[in-house]
Formats: sequence, structure tokens, C-alpha cells
Amino acid sequence: MMRKHRLLLLTLFFATSTNLFANQTDWNYAEADKWASLNPDYSLCGNGKNQSPVNIDTKKTADGRLSAIKFNYGLIVPGKIINTGKLIQVVINSNVNKPANIQVDGTEFVLKRLDIHIPSEHTIDKKHYPMEIEYIHQSKDGKLANVSLLAIPGRPDRTLRKLIQYLPVKAGEAKPLPANALRNTEMKKKYANDYRYSGSLTTPPCTEGVHWFIMKQPLTFSKEQYNAFKAAIGQDNNRPIQDLNARIILE
Repeated sequence: MMRKHRLLLLTLFFATSTNLFANQTDWNYAEADKWASLNPDYSLCGNGKNQSPVNIDTKKTADGRLSAIKFNYGLIVPGKIINTGKLIQVVINSNVNKPANIQVDGTEFVLKRLDIHIPSEHTIDKKHYPMEIEYIHQSKDGKLANVSLLAIPGRPDRTLRKLIQYLPVKAGEAKPLPANALRNTEMKKKYANDYRYSGSLTTPPCTEGVHWFIMKQPLTFSKEQYNAFKAAIGQDNNRPIQDLNARIILE
């Protein structure tokens, strides 16, 4: 039975190609329940069966005997940090011979972008975390694999501290990042175990077939770091929790 569930997850994962940089002008978080009515291309936001984010009920996860994610973050070339008016995004340049990537079940996904959400989009046992950082990766054929770090108050994070130095505070503003902006992320060779499921983009067009990895070990941030990003974003930018339906969350 578990093998069947794992095959189903992989089938959903590789079924769909996605547009990495979706339109961000015709929707807002305050009316997330209306996204499907805004544009025919957003229909999955309303009728999709494999949508994200979801609640992870730790009592109902299944042991998938999963192979570990292989992180190849030895060289991350940051491009710019953008305030879209909805998200703080860090765009990664990919014009290097060995771009930062992860490998999952034999497929390579190149790191393309970081998205910062306050509060978290995913919940653990119905609990929101103050912040969630989503590392967006894309394969050669357009599939997405998102690694999500949930964040809690604690010691300052070195990467966030560096990003704050260049943080655009106005909507529509973008600033270039120096080559060492993500140096501390490069140094993190191993991450904790994770929860996995097949889901979707958490913004329109809510395209499905996105493979999610929710890391179990949280990131920590200082009060000052949280306040800086919260002020720049200016709103809660998390999509409401979606029904899990027939999906199974593996760990």
C-alpha cells in the first residue's frame, strides 16, 4: 500500500510544468477566496484537488521510507531582492556552470527564488509559524520542487541579517544583492528531515504538480528581523489552508 502511495505522489509531482514567475497584479491576499473568479487561468484556485498550503497533522502522516534530499548549495549567485507589494522575493541568477540545486529521486532542480511569507502558509497540527521561507526550485522541463523553512523567534539568522541591509521597503522596488548575500545558506550542507506532499503554487494560477518539502527543523529569527520583513511586506501574505482531500503526507 505504501509503495502505491509513493508512486501516486511521484505521478502527481511530475505531471505538470509551471510558470515560475506568475502575474501578481490582478489578485490580493485579502480576497484569496475569489481568485478563481478573477481569470479563467486561475480556475484551479477554486476547483483544484491538490492545492497548497495544507495543514500537516503529525498523527496522520505516513512513513514513506523516503530518500534524503541532496542539497548542492555550494555556489548561490543572488541577483536581486524584490518587494512585489505582496511578497519579498530573492531572485537567484543561474548563469553559472554549477548552479545551486537539489536532487530528488534522480531529478535535479535548480534554485531560482526565495519567497518570504508572514505568517507561515503551511501549518503543523493547525499551528501557524510566524514566518515561512520557500526555496523555489525548477527542473529543466519546468517542474517545481519547493523547500520550505518554517521560522520561529530565537537567535538572529545570518542570511536574514544580510538581506535586511538591502531590503526594499516600497512596493515595486528592487535592489541588487552582493555575491555574498546568501553565503550562510551555501554553508548549510544538511537540513533536518521533512514532510512531503504533492501540491500547488500558493499564488494564482495555483498550478498543481508542485512537490513540497516542509523541513521539520525550524529556522530562527530575531524580533528586529521579523519586524523589518513584516513592515516591508505590509500585510499577512499567506494563502488560507486548503483541503488535503485524498492526499497523504509522507515523512
